[in-house]
Amino acid sequence: MKFLEKLKALSYRARLTILLHTVFTLAETIGGVFFNLYLWRLTSSLQLIAQYQFWYWLALMLGFILIGYAFKNKGMSQLFRIGFWLNFIFFGLIVWLGERSINWTVYLGLLSGLAAGFYWSAHEVMALSGTSDKTREMFYGVLMSGESVARIAGPALSAGLIWLGARWRGEELFGYYLLFAFVALLFLATELVINRVKDVSFTQFSLRGVFSLYQRKAWRWNLWRSFVDGLMVSRWFVWSVLSYLILTSEVWLGTMMSLVGGLAIISNMLVGQWFKPSLRAKLNSWGAALLVIAGIVYPLLLNPLGLVFDQILGEVIGIPLFVFAWLAWFYLAVETDYEGEKRQFEYYAGHEIWQGAGRIISIGAFWLLAGQLEQISLARWWFGGLSLLFIVQWWLLKKVRLALIKAGYKEE
Repeated sequence: MKFLEKLKALSYRARLTILLHTVFTLAETIGGVFFNLYLWRLTSSLQLIAQYQFWYWLALMLGFILIGYAFKNKGMSQLFRIGFWLNFIFFGLIVWLGERSINWTVYLGLLSGLAAGFYWSAHEVMALSGTSDKTREMFYGVLMSGESVARIAGPALSAGLIWLGARWRGEELFGYYLLFAFVALLFLATELVINRVKDVSFTQFSLRGVFSLYQRKAWRWNLWRSFVDGLMVSRWFVWSVLSYLILTSEVWLGTMMSLVGGLAIISNMLVGQWFKPSLRAKLNSWGAALLVIAGIVYPLLLNPLGLVFDQILGEVIGIPLFVFAWLAWFYLAVETDYEGEKRQFEYYAGHEIWQGAGRIISIGAFWLLAGQLEQISLARWWFGGLSLLFIVQWWLLKKVRLALIKAGYKEE
């Protein structure tokens, strides 16, 4: 009953944000992991995947700045719709280009990154406006459970369509084109109903304002955490290829991801219900420890047992424990500024700029090294080494929490 009461306490805007995010995650799960695998199947090159990722994240970061100047005082429904249209074009182009996509990775990365920038800018404004500190853990519990539903359906659908395409046409890659065509249509259908969003907007943005926020201690530590988190982004595309090599097929990878998604629904809902402001620091520490252990065991073993360790300790348990606390402190750093709501997009853009800088450095370094070293050995060391940065993130979040307490925030 308490769970249902907390769920009903979420605003209409919060529930709609969860719905849109679930749809986006479904498409992102398919288009992220399996587009990386598509490029791998075409070229067996992590360097090409890194090139695509580099331009994707650069476009996302620059997109936030463009949106900040161009969409002040304009409804978030416009940003959602543009983002979904661009994603529709992106996946449509992949189907049309076919194997020629490998010659267009720079442009595809820029297009996909810009589309993501439009989506995430609207999502973050909606998330702040639709929640409060008291409802935020519950909101993210339901939100991440929605993500988990998408992470069940997305990989299972991907595995099924890839298998069906290979059986139907006798061509291994034809299933990928069925998959990408489905995602394109999903984005198109969502765009057509996006007008149900009750519009909110941001009213202030300038790069000068973004960098002036560095003077606030709580936000300064948040920015450094964002930078370190950005350094870790290359773990994810490395994981998709290594896990494919462990399980040897898209069907097994999709099945495993769907099973983990099912377990994550339960863990996210439970953590979201039990999480209290007074427990944030302790649970965040536990989450960081589990993520480090999982991130080291996985590349060392590089076998099905290591993959189980990574997914259960990391994805199912570690992620919600670690992330829920960070998100609460992130939004508190905005809300404790008396001008925080008015300047919210400057906060979001600052986060994306610092995180984007870390992403570009990390992926650029991997891109460079992948051309000089044996790819799989590099990927194993890279994944394990970057997993240690969860310790740095944990330390920085302690600094954020202490700065908030000194500024008057009381954990209750």
